Amino acid sequence: MGSRHRARDLAHSDSFARLATRYCHVAGALAVALLALSLGCVPTGRPAAFDPDTVHEAYARSTAALMWPGATRAFQVTPEGNLENGEWRVRISAESGEEAAAAPRVIAYEERCIPVVRWRRTSANVRWDFEAVALPEPAPRDTGLYVSLEVTATNLARQARNARLELQFVPLDSTSIFTAADSPSTDAATHAWTDGASTGSARGVSAAPTVAGVTQWTLAAGAQSRARFVLSAYATDGARLSAWARVPHRRRVDETRAAWNKLLARGAHFALGDTDAEAALNGALVTLLACREHRGALSVPIGNPFQYRDVWLRDGARAIRALSVAGFTEESRDLARGLEAFEWPGGAYLSQRGQLDGTGQAMWAFEQAHLRPEPDTSVARVAERALGGVQWGQRQRSLGIDSRSPFNLMLPWGDPRDNELVSAQLVGNDAWLLAGYRSEARLLRAAGRTADAESVEVALRFYREDFAKALEQTGSADIPPSWQNTGRDWGNISVSVPCGALPVSHPRMAALAARLWKGAGGPGLGFYAHSDSLHAYLFADLATWAMLTGRRDAAARMLDSLMAWRSASGGIAEYFSRSTRDWGRNAPPHLTSAAALVSMLRDCVVYDEDDTLRLTMGARSRWWRGASVTNAPTRWGVADIRFERRDDLAHWQWRKVPVWTALTLPPGTVIAVAPAAPLVGAPGATRVLAPPGVAICQGLPEFFCRR
Repeated sequence: MGSRHRARDLAHSDSFARLATRYCHVAGALAVALLALSLGCVPTGRPAAFDPDTVHEAYARSTAALMWPGATRAFQVTPEGNLENGEWRVRISAESGEEAAAAPRVIAYEERCIPVVRWRRTSANVRWDFEAVALPEPAPRDTGLYVSLEVTATNLARQARNARLELQFVPLDSTSIFTAADSPSTDAATHAWTDGASTGSARGVSAAPTVAGVTQWTLAAGAQSRARFVLSAYATDGARLSAWARVPHRRRVDETRAAWNKLLARGAHFALGDTDAEAALNGALVTLLACREHRGALSVPIGNPFQYRDVWLRDGARAIRALSVAGFTEESRDLARGLEAFEWPGGAYLSQRGQLDGTGQAMWAFEQAHLRPEPDTSVARVAERALGGVQWGQRQRSLGIDSRSPFNLMLPWGDPRDNELVSAQLVGNDAWLLAGYRSEARLLRAAGRTADAESVEVALRFYREDFAKALEQTGSADIPPSWQNTGRDWGNISVSVPCGALPVSHPRMAALAARLWKGAGGPGLGFYAHSDSLHAYLFADLATWAMLTGRRDAAARMLDSLMAWRSASGGIAEYFSRSTRDWGRNAPPHLTSAAALVSMLRDCVVYDEDDTLRLTMGARSRWWRGASVTNAPTRWGVADIRFERRDDLAHWQWRKVPVWTALTLPPGTVIAVAPAAPLVGAPGATRVLAPPGVAICQGLPEFFCRR
């Protein structure tokens, strides 16, 4: 258990008061110091150039996305060092003498999270350094995308070298992993390149010394030369493209960096004293913020910029929750409005054929977006709209009343044509609809419709009882994927967290976790078809469940695994091979993988999904050197949270809330002496409760703990 620390005497209230007062005095200075750390991934100035080959890459093939929030296309920097937009490929050939440059080893974002993309290739003794950024086209075509690409050739030899660079627009072939979902932009009048003088459409700007995408140099020993290109995601007016290209590449890089820094700064600030965790969080937020596409007046979440450029309610709901808890309230609510378009006439929400969990997920997403940090002005409208989902669920359940099936009151059979790989009555469909009922009751209460909320709560109670009875009928010791005990574990993993269909303390959840972890070789990433095929976000809900049930080590291992499988550009693939580290045709970044990381990391510090504000239930030992989360939305307002361990003393600081607050001690410690009132906690426990209304420096929550 480690060495025991001598517990100090808390008998004298004036001694405790002095400690509390002293902490109040230093808290301001502490907060200032930590806030500077929260900028870890968002530098304010221009950082020094970095060698992309020194950045860690989790996957066997490196890639990156040149993307922008709201854009309808993105460019992928492919493992070969080319660029693709789903309609054509920009093939980049670089050579010195007779030797062609090899594919890049690593394609990296700046700080592993800001979309300033760099990669390096080498031919003979000539090194080719590439840097690219993406920005939206000027209005009114601002859902398009322009890319500024600079290529630097450096002669590393002791004698002169010839170097040749060529960019060609070529059709996609079978090696491409995605095709643009929208209409082709190319027509007979399209030119590949414009030099600013030619008329008509073009895909890129090729300026001197480049002619039609070709640049040739004779480089003296140690010399460098540069070529700059501007590319468009759509064939566009050559004059407009040329005008944009007149702004130097360096300025476009600065604009890109500044825009992303400004966008990230709008959210909550996590100053954990852990640069890897902070960069992972910001990299995931970049994915979430970029994976939004305008469709008319609405914005919708898309699965990823490439092969998953479509809407799945099961992915979009997760993204909405992650953005909400990370402080991006406006973006979260904007996407929630986008999900409203997927309501069917009967009240159900469906984005993909056979995915009956979409109704509950949409309703849950509405609550996540519109009630945190406080109900917004549209909550009455949203509550009225989402009521149709409850009515649809009640009708579906009533259809089975006369059936003799033991699962007659559960949702009907469906084939989601997704990861479940089965046509059956899926347990996850009912679990998510239960979550939807709970969310609708909360929305109705926030809208002042108490009687309607109580009516939904009655329906929720009966539905939960029927759900529990159906589980007994399965004969399963845990929670099966479907009521017929067939299919792959998927929605059933979410039964407790976040759906609330069973309490976190239910033995079936512990049994399910034990079975899944045994198959995966322990807590960590889930597996898709077999143990070699890892799935990034499958076990994310288990991580939060583990924290809620005191299994902190298991939760930490799952977060560690998710963070370890980040690309050099900060993206996480949906699934990939454990042995080969290859993602096949399922390239990162994936929306739900990013959402899982954001939600998991935020839940480690602040969790607000039930009737208690829970702080530091998964905070790591190194975070306890002094950490803060500021501007974090909760269901009871915006929270500023600070925590620190000093020897055998743990400190918390937060804004008062109208509910109980549960404070989890640092890892490996327990309460040595019962804390003074109004705090509640027993010696030997790992958690202390603070009653509603406890304010900063008023009965300050701080107490002694020992290993």
